[in-house]
Amino acid sequence: MATAQAKQGQQKPKAMRVIRNVYLYLVAMIGLITFIFGSVGIINNILQRYVFQVDQMNIYTPVAYPGFKDQCSSPYPDPADPQGKLTLNPTTQEIADCRKAQDEQNKRANDSNYGRDLSISLAQIGIGLPIWLFHWGIIQKEYKKRDETN
Repeated sequence: MATAQAKQGQQKPKAMRVIRNVYLYLVAMIGLITFIFGSVGIINNILQRYVFQVDQMNIYTPVAYPGFKDQCSSPYPDPADPQGKLTLNPTTQEIADCRKAQDEQNKRANDSNYGRDLSISLAQIGIGLPIWLFHWGIIQKEYKKRDETN
């Protein structure tokens, strides 16, 4: 009877150790994966921005889309017409100014996208690395303890 209770007493700690080890490895793995994704994001961001100089806003050209209507060269309502039925065609100067404004807007949007992607990647590294290091350190301490007792 006493040996059965002793076995049950040993079973619980062993089951708890298994659950604890699964938890530690799982959280360490999640931290490591988060860190890896953040690192890949930063490398991708640097390669796109400085090595290959990818302009994400101009990847797709209007020619690729059938029925695309260029906003800069499209007729617009005549401001002198109170009913708004008459339209005017833009001049070449207005078209050039419109395209220049679109290019500036695309550049700002592109810079904003790079900044957003960089901040996400840095956050992933800042969160994933400490989580992984903390839990991996606990795992390593337990292995050292186990080796010392055997």
